[in-house]
Amino acid sequence: MTATNHALTGAVIGLVVGQPLVAVPAAIASHFVCDAIPHFGRSLPNNGYLKTKEFERYLVITGGLCVVLVAGLATFRPQHWVLASICAFAAASPDLLSLNRYIKVRQGKPWRGGLYSKFANRIQWFERPVGIIVEVAWAIIAIFLILPFMR
Repeated sequence: MTATNHALTGAVIGLVVGQPLVAVPAAIASHFVCDAIPHFGRSLPNNGYLKTKEFERYLVITGGLCVVLVAGLATFRPQHWVLASICAFAAASPDLLSLNRYIKVRQGKPWRGGLYSKFANRIQWFERPVGIIVEVAWAIIAIFLILPFMR
């Protein structure tokens, strides 16, 4: 899933659950559940997609949408908005474990994945451009779940 959808999912969890000791671990777990669902992705041989301008735009856009989500929560301040913001970050944060891969590939250095990357690759069994349909549907559903809290 895109970082935006991970963040939306985490925000929903934070708003609905309202208990930090339950919501934050649930938000982190949601990352892996979402990644197991068919979703958008592109790949090129030897991590080539990570070297493209398209991937850079993808990072800027999805990161920007996450900021918009948290700004919206901060503006409307629904009950548990701080927890929802923390859960949005927590749900997207497992992707930060791939930062080393991104840096090494961009520098043209060899990268060898560990246990986490093997796990992440296994659960993401369907990452294709057509997965954008699932991503858009997921985002619409999450937004509709968040909107009632924004009153």
